[in-house]
Amino acid sequence: MMAVLVLAAALRLRHIDFGLPALNDPDELMFEMGAIRMLRTGTLNPGWFGHPATTTMYVLALVDLIVFGVGYVTGHFASPTAFADAVFADPTLVILPGRIVMAAFGVLSVWLTMRLADELLDRKVALGAGLVLAVSPLAVTWAQVIRSDIMATSFLLACLIATARHAREPSNSRFVWAAVWLALAVATKWPFALGALPMIAVLLNRWSKGEASFRESLARVAAFGALTLALLLLISPYLVLDHETLWRNLQGEAQAHHLGATGGSPWQNLVWYGQGPVLNGLGLSGSLLAIWGLWLIARHGFAARILLPVLLGFIMVLAAQHLVWDRWALPLLPLMAIALGAAASRVASRVASLGFRAQRLALPVILTGVAAPLAAAALDRTEARAEDTRQAASAWALGNIPPGSTVLIEQFAFDLQAAPWRILFPMGDAGCVDAKAMLAGKIDYATIEAARGSRAIVDYGTLAPERASSCTADYAIIAQYDRYAAESDRFAGELRMYQTLLQQGQERVVLRPQENAPRSGPVVRIISF
Repeated sequence: MMAVLVLAAALRLRHIDFGLPALNDPDELMFEMGAIRMLRTGTLNPGWFGHPATTTMYVLALVDLIVFGVGYVTGHFASPTAFADAVFADPTLVILPGRIVMAAFGVLSVWLTMRLADELLDRKVALGAGLVLAVSPLAVTWAQVIRSDIMATSFLLACLIATARHAREPSNSRFVWAAVWLALAVATKWPFALGALPMIAVLLNRWSKGEASFRESLARVAAFGALTLALLLLISPYLVLDHETLWRNLQGEAQAHHLGATGGSPWQNLVWYGQGPVLNGLGLSGSLLAIWGLWLIARHGFAARILLPVLLGFIMVLAAQHLVWDRWALPLLPLMAIALGAAASRVASRVASLGFRAQRLALPVILTGVAAPLAAAALDRTEARAEDTRQAASAWALGNIPPGSTVLIEQFAFDLQAAPWRILFPMGDAGCVDAKAMLAGKIDYATIEAARGSRAIVDYGTLAPERASSCTADYAIIAQYDRYAAESDRFAGELRMYQTLLQQGQERVVLRPQENAPRSGPVVRIISF
C-alpha cells in the first residue's frame, strides 16, 4: 500500500507549479484572497461562504502564516506588509505551497479509500481501489489546484470509516467522530451533508434488526444531525455571525447557466457525467468493473449500507443541478473505485481453479490493465497543462509588444506584471481597470464581488457595455471569445461584445490547444489596434 501512496504523490506533484506565476484557474486566487484577508485583518472571518470552503481558507491561512514565518526568520520579509507586497507581485509564494497541501489531501484520500475498503471488504479490494484512485486522471488533475473538492472528499471518507466502525461496534466516540468528520466535510462543501445518509442507514438498520426501538433510532438520527450542526457552527461560526454575506454568496452560486458548464435534464446530466468524468476517471474497463462491483456490494449488507446511500445521494444531486462540472464527480470516484476493487477481486477468485500461478497473477494483471492506461492519461494531462496556451500567449506578447503599450488581458497573467506596459483588466460594472494599480492596492474579494455583481465570470464579454470605452488599448489578449462563440445561442450579448472588439483590430496570432502535442488551455487570440 505504501507503493500506491508513493505513486499517488508522484503523479500529483508532477508539474504542480504549472502556469505560475500566472493563475489559469481564477478560483485559486479567490480562495487565497480569503486566507490573506484573515491574516491582514486578524479575523477568522474569510468573507466568502459560497462552497462554503471555510476549512479550505483556514488551511490556506495557516500555510500562508508558515510561509511568512519562514520568510521572516530567514530575512526575506521584514513585516507582514512586505510579505503581502511579495505575494501580490508573485503569488507563487502562496499558491505553490497551497497546491502542495491540496496534493497531500489527494494522497490522503487515496489512503482513506484503502482504509475504508479494508474496513468494509478486504485488503485485496483496498489495494485495487487505492491503485485506481491513485492514477485516476480526474483525481490527479483536481488535486493539483487549490479547490475545496479534494478536501471535502477526504473528510467524507473519514466520516464513512467512522460510520462503518460504529456500525460494526457501536460506541459514543465513533458516533462523535463521524459527526466531526461530517461537519468538516460540510464546512468545506455544502453537498457533502449527504455523508449523513450512511449513519442514518446504520441507525435504522439497528431498528429493523430489533436492536433498538424505532423511537430510539430516530432519536439517535436527530442527535447525529444536531451534533453535526453544532460542530459545523463551531468550525465556521461566521456562517451565522456574517449571515448576510452567506446569503449573498449562496445567491451568487445559484446559477441557471454557466459558460461551458450548463447542464440539461436529469437524464442528460447523468449521461454527461457517465460519458465524461466517470469514464475519464476510471476508464472503460474500470467503469464496467465498477458497475459490476456495485451489484456485488448491493448484495453485501454491511458495505451496501455505508457506500450506496451516499453514492446514490450524490448521483441524484448531480442529476438535478442546472450546471455540470467534472470536479463534482470527485466524491463518486473513491466509492466506485472500491466497487471496482471488489469486482477485480471476485474475478481473481474465480480463476483460482486454474492453478496457483493463475491465482497469484490474476489480480495484478487485472489491476494493471485498468491502471496503466489511466496513469498514461494522467501523465498526458499533466504534460499538457504545463504547456498552456495562455502562457504561450504571454511569451509571444513579451517578445512582440513594444514598451509603453496599453494591453487588455482577460486572464490572471501575473507573468506579465513586470512588462513595461499599462495593463487593463475587465471588471464588470467597474469597466476595465488598471491591473497594476489594482494589485498595488492589495485588492480583496469584496472589491471584486462588488464589481462583478451577479456575473459568474469576469471577462470582456460580461463587461457592462457602456463601460467598453474604458478598455481602449493597443493590444488585447483574448481567451474567452471562442468559448462564447461555441455557445452563441445562450450568450449572444457576450459574443457581440467580442465581435465588436475584434472588428476594431487586426488578429496577430492565434494559439490553440493541440490534441497531438502537449498543449492545453483555451483558444487565445492576440489583437492589435
